[in-house]
Amino acid sequence: MGQDSILFDCRKGKTPSMHIVKSWFWPGLITIVCLTTLAGWFLAEPMDRQLTETVAAALEADNSWASIEVDGRDLTLKGVAPSEEALASALKIADTTDGIRVVENAATLLPLVDPFSFVVTKSDQGILLSGNVPYGDMRAKLLAAAENAMPGIEILDEMAVARGAPQGFADLANFALQQASQLISGEVRLAGETYSITGTAANAADYEAVTNALKTQLPGNGRVGAVKLAPPSAGNAG
Repeated sequence: MGQDSILFDCRKGKTPSMHIVKSWFWPGLITIVCLTTLAGWFLAEPMDRQLTETVAAALEADNSWASIEVDGRDLTLKGVAPSEEALASALKIADTTDGIRVVENAATLLPLVDPFSFVVTKSDQGILLSGNVPYGDMRAKLLAAAENAMPGIEILDEMAVARGAPQGFADLANFALQQASQLISGEVRLAGETYSITGTAANAADYEAVTNALKTQLPGNGRVGAVKLAPPSAGNAG
């Protein structure tokens, strides 16, 4: 009877061994797929972290403006680049890093200002620095120079970081701060390399010093624009 039963099953294309295969095949396959997926998740995070650390270290020296996001082997570059050269450099570093497959550029450039302006305004309320300042440590240097030129006077910083500073900007801006210190009140303005000054000199010696300096070649290839400088009043003539 047992043999008949086995033969009967064989005629239907079914054997006890096939029943056994079916009983473990599908649950086993599902388990393998799940474990493979979990392994991918657990391995992806260390890979992301390692690539992020590698690229971040490479960018740190000259491209501190840049930030990155890594998803698997795909990298997205973010941040505001101070120049086209800086952006190209950061993209090259990311693209040539071993393990990175795709680099997406989501970074932007600082606004380009033409003419690049810098304004020193002196009044009873203090000193206002406005206009533009290049990316980097130039802001700190100008603030320090203003404090040295006009100690004890409140300094307000409203400078905006931008591209487009002319060659020699730092020298011309420092010259502007020095001349502003020789005014009772007024404004010194840079528009590109054009230098303009309006206001009232603090005393006769400062009036003469400012006007004489404007007759010579200005620092940073500056050229004289509008000059509306008034001599000191009688009370400040000395």
